[in-house]
Amino acid sequence: MIDKPLKSWDTRVVVSKSQEDIRNLLARFGASKVSFEENFHTGTQILRFEYPIKEKITVPVHFIIETKGIHDWLKENGRLSWNNDYLMKQAKKVAWRHILDWVKANINLVEFGLIPFENIFLSYFSHVLPDGTYRSLGEAILPQLYSGEIFKKLLPEKIEEKE
Repeated sequence: MIDKPLKSWDTRVVVSKSQEDIRNLLARFGASKVSFEENFHTGTQILRFEYPIKEKITVPVHFIIETKGIHDWLKENGRLSWNNDYLMKQAKKVAWRHILDWVKANINLVEFGLIPFENIFLSYFSHVLPDGTYRSLGEAILPQLYSGEIFKKLLPEKIEEKE
């Protein structure tokens, strides 16, 4: 078994503080909207923001954040005195600290011209479906990627014939 250290596993920073830090960071970066959601049944956390990619064009960006992996790590490696309710709360705290770090690192890549915004966040660009739920570009494309269909659509026939 590989030892998987978990940064900030014992953080005391509450979720609302991490979300406030993310909101402030995204606002400074130019996001026009920021929102956070939680599905109380599944424990799924969601971060959404809108960002201007061209004059008068903003793109919605949508992250689905699953805390199960962190919860499982904490259950295995955390304090023995932590009950399941505390483990869930702690997993959310740790997850949001990691999301803040990830967003901050990726925004720095964009701000300093290392990687364009679209290249980093493209798979998280999203739209609202008729039922009011969101679907990211990554969610739409991944099944086609896994099946190989996307390459058949994108590659010219001449390239396919050479293979």
